Amino acid sequence: MRRVNQSKNGRHDDSVLIVNDVPEQLSLMNSLLRKAGYSVLTAEDGLQAFDIARREHPDVVISDVTMPNLGGIEFCKLLRQDNDLRFIPILLVSALQKGTESVVAGLRAGADDYLEVPYDSARLVAKVSRLLERSRMDAGYRDLVEQATDLIFTQDNQGRLTSINAAGAEFLGRGQEDLIGVFFNEAFQIDSRTAAVLDGAKQLEQHEDFRHQFLTKHAKGGERWLEIVMFPIRDRLNETTVGLRGVARDITERKRFELALLDSEERYRLLFESIPQPIWVYDEETLRFLAVNQAATQAYGYSREEFLSMTVNDIRSPDEVPALLIKSATSVDEPVISSPWRHQRKDGSVIYVEMSTHHLLFKGRKAQLAIANDVTERKLLDEKQRDMHLSLQQSAIEWRQTFNAISFPVLIVNTEGFVSRLNRAAEEIAGSSAEKLVGRHMSEIDTGEPWEKATELIQAIRDDGGDNSAEVRDAVSRKTWQIGLYLIHEFGSVGERVILIAQDITKRTQLEASLRQSEKMSMLGSLVAGVAHEVRNPLFGISSILDAFETRFSERTDYLRYTNILRNEIGRLTSLMEELLEYGKPFKGELYLASINEVVTKSIRACLPAAEVAQVHVINSIRWKLPPLLIDRRRLSKVFVNLIENAVQHSSAGGSVTIEAHKVRDGDQQWLECAVTDSGSGIDERDLPLIFEPFFSRRRSGTGLGLAIAHRIMNEHGGRLIATNNPGGGARMIARFPLPTDQELLSA
Repeated sequence: MRRVNQSKNGRHDDSVLIVNDVPEQLSLMNSLLRKAGYSVLTAEDGLQAFDIARREHPDVVISDVTMPNLGGIEFCKLLRQDNDLRFIPILLVSALQKGTESVVAGLRAGADDYLEVPYDSARLVAKVSRLLERSRMDAGYRDLVEQATDLIFTQDNQGRLTSINAAGAEFLGRGQEDLIGVFFNEAFQIDSRTAAVLDGAKQLEQHEDFRHQFLTKHAKGGERWLEIVMFPIRDRLNETTVGLRGVARDITERKRFELALLDSEERYRLLFESIPQPIWVYDEETLRFLAVNQAATQAYGYSREEFLSMTVNDIRSPDEVPALLIKSATSVDEPVISSPWRHQRKDGSVIYVEMSTHHLLFKGRKAQLAIANDVTERKLLDEKQRDMHLSLQQSAIEWRQTFNAISFPVLIVNTEGFVSRLNRAAEEIAGSSAEKLVGRHMSEIDTGEPWEKATELIQAIRDDGGDNSAEVRDAVSRKTWQIGLYLIHEFGSVGERVILIAQDITKRTQLEASLRQSEKMSMLGSLVAGVAHEVRNPLFGISSILDAFETRFSERTDYLRYTNILRNEIGRLTSLMEELLEYGKPFKGELYLASINEVVTKSIRACLPAAEVAQVHVINSIRWKLPPLLIDRRRLSKVFVNLIENAVQHSSAGGSVTIEAHKVRDGDQQWLECAVTDSGSGIDERDLPLIFEPFFSRRRSGTGLGLAIAHRIMNEHGGRLIATNNPGGGARMIARFPLPTDQELLSA
């Protein structure tokens, strides 16, 4: 045997006994645990290890399973049978016997953990550390048990004590070691009747307990009542019950009180009957009446025999609501007082009573003593007051909920312009809470609309009287507000008040403007289509005459510069006619589910020649497959061609045009955005509202129809075309498409 003391990591007090007949394994474990900071004891077989353990009392034992003289399983059993060593944690290690049977045998023998060879060094140290920590926790628990005032013990399946705390030993007047192995019935001097009851505790199933009260003798003399609670102890595999754990508490004083109460039952019966308030005793489990006084029979109209055949529930009103506890019991001896209960008398009438209850033992049964105090008159008055209060409160809540449910701002102000009440929508618009806004003047709420105009209208009401309204647009937020003020005259109120309603009608005005614009564009489209159709025939005739002229005078080179000018102008007029016809073409409403990737790719390919001439790079940054959309491929291709060509024309030589796409969510709708960004100078802020108007163009050779056509086609697809400036420079045109719903995908 060899012991090595270490002090690393502050663990010089933790000792480990290693038992192994293989020198190499013994040396390896020794080295690993010494490096981890443990004191190490070694032994080559179980017999030698048992002698060392009895002498040194190690904190942990690590034992091989297969060894000469005394193997690990037998050594484990030997430790568990020794009272001084049975709490030492044991780790079994095996290189030869592997598998579930070996593990189960070790755990049944009393081992705490199992490790098979080969093993990781960190795992060995971790298991030792966990066993030590659990051993410390077990030791703390044992200290707690030893310091407890209750009697705590364990016994095996035969009824022999296997442990008992100091309080139990003191109660029995014998040493703890002397009591180990003594039968429980013998140690506590249990009579045959109680012994028969306690023997039934051996049949306890898992997770069940057993309770009993019995009379025994104290070591210092005198009989004492004990209340015992016993629990089953399962083996380490949780398969079988290997013993019982018990806790016994001295309840002599309580028992004496209960017995005294039983002995004096006759003496208190007269008091019970003479009390003018209804009193009864009922069983805690069945709620059946066990006794009632004469006042109870008179108050409820039932005879004593009828009461004793009923339960507590029989006198409760059918619509009874569980009572609110005014005072909760903090111990079994403290009374419980409840708020009034609705009780029903024999004739069906209802009375209100306040109940005071107290735990007691009535003829050996757990019961409750209840005293009823009739508070019917007081309760009826309280209920009327409460109903009135609840009605007022409910009305106020409903009014407030309705007030706050209004989606537009509503304020109540006096004719001087000071706010007395406002709803939640007004708080959100003002950007402040009602607590901060009530009492302030309208002009102090916020700058801008609708507050400035509302202040003017309040002034007009104060000067002229009567209701007033106006429509105003906020230049900053670009919102349009419909403001209405209504003078109210309240009976009994001091001064007049005004209801101010501000409705955001921006969407309505935008819709009206959009409808007017659509009507104008429709009329314009029909007009330009008609003009283009009428001009196309004369233009074709001019082009044919020019062809004949060039053929007739092909040798006259001095005419060439004139014919080229005419040819270019005819080309411009032809292109203009095509765009006019495209703009005026009516939408057929035929949209099909198709991939937009193909449309974007073809549009980029169509614009590459113009981009090469302008020395502009076209970059396709779409790196993922776009979801299918309901589109008209031919007309949608016109959109992207116009956007890309327009971006190329506004980019300087050496610049780039980027096409990208991503999903966005706006409210409940998901959209697909395809953005075309150029590297030009961007769009003048003054031109942004006009950029999609037909014939609007800042380029000298532009027709002003390209973006107008693209805008109209996007509207036909239920989408939007948005013109913005890129923060990094250049213009950014965004084509936003609504993603089809699952129903639209199924029907497409």
